Amino acid sequence: MPGSVDEARSLIEAWYRAGLGAVDPRTAVSRALTWDGVSLGIGSTTFDLERGGRLVAVAVGKAAVAMAHGLADALGERITHGIILTKDGHAPSPPVGWDVFEASHPVPDDRGVHATRAILDLVGGLERGDIAIVLVSGGGSALLEAPREPLELSDIQETTRLLLNAGAPIQHLNAVRSELSLVKGGGLRRSIGEATCVSLILSDVLGNDPTVIASGPTVARGPNPAVALDLLESYGLVDRVPEAVTAMLRSGPAAGGEPDTSGDSFVIVGDNDIFVEAFDGAAKGDGVESRIALRRAEGEARELAETFLQIAESQPSEVDAVIGGGEATVTVRGDGTGGRNTEFALAAAITLNERGLDWTIASLASDGQDGSIDAAGAIVDRHTVAAGDAVGLDARKFLDNNDSGDYFRRLGFLVEPGPTGTNVNDVYVAVKLDGRSHVE
Repeated sequence: MPGSVDEARSLIEAWYRAGLGAVDPRTAVSRALTWDGVSLGIGSTTFDLERGGRLVAVAVGKAAVAMAHGLADALGERITHGIILTKDGHAPSPPVGWDVFEASHPVPDDRGVHATRAILDLVGGLERGDIAIVLVSGGGSALLEAPREPLELSDIQETTRLLLNAGAPIQHLNAVRSELSLVKGGGLRRSIGEATCVSLILSDVLGNDPTVIASGPTVARGPNPAVALDLLESYGLVDRVPEAVTAMLRSGPAAGGEPDTSGDSFVIVGDNDIFVEAFDGAAKGDGVESRIALRRAEGEARELAETFLQIAESQPSEVDAVIGGGEATVTVRGDGTGGRNTEFALAAAITLNERGLDWTIASLASDGQDGSIDAAGAIVDRHTVAAGDAVGLDARKFLDNNDSGDYFRRLGFLVEPGPTGTNVNDVYVAVKLDGRSHVE
């Protein structure tokens, strides 16, 4: 086991990079395809392209550029037209010839609506015999947006903000947003019409429910406005969201038939399990006795931190590193900066300090961006709170103000890889120290 906090931090960052390598979107997409110039193999399905139908591609999400590169690597000039829609700052060096749009996340903006119109124009011109390959990654729900009439974008923006601040998990957020949009809940698939749709998914949804990932734009499903209303009620938001939203939900489901999807293909090319298992494999490769003890974890970040520490302490003595995967939420009550991973880390640091536990704890987002800060998360130990005290930072006050990001920024404890180009939820790790030394 590591003998110092600095050694533990270095190991954790190396394992994190190994995990990211396993869910590299470019590699994951190209690995999922086979192409011999005539037949395109995707998963267990083969598509005959000899007849010369159009093949268009749409890449949406934080990993859109890397996924587009993977598709271009495999198919090259066989792609008739490609469009990328991604988050601000996530579009360096896109494939040649693709149209590129950037927009806001996690709250949609006019640029996303404009880009979505371009996507709908592209796929709306397809016919039977054509193929649309849709590359979807985390962030797609916010980026791809076309409000149902008579809603305005501002109605969806405000509803999104209220749900986020209430700590709604992605499943609940997308269940509401799907009812307000022309492209979510299978809406994009309806626009593709009689053409074949192939979806390659880098999943940021625990359990990989295709109707939830990016709000399921290519997955046909029946509308369910009653569920959306029930969710708003459960968060106390029915009287706070714009009146147009509740009016639409109460008016019943939108009319519209579903296309024939029998020839479609849907493939998960990367997810949290792959990320966490690669992280664990890297730990074992360094000779650390590690164990994955938590999967698909959800809940309030500070409560999940307590649960994770309890799990770590309950492991057999020979276990030196405990690993978990999931995605927490934060109910915002203060006005600070940070996200679910820094909040998890700060709550863990407080507990480590109070109980004098010799573990080094990290909570890290695979996309490299946690909430309102450009950092993946933070790495902490039982001395973190004392380091804050020494410079006048009260850890508990920062936590109560949802200001964990600023706390760690001032101490220099953030993990800041920049946008990683992938998005498959988060990883948690607790590394036991052998107590030989402590180096700051």
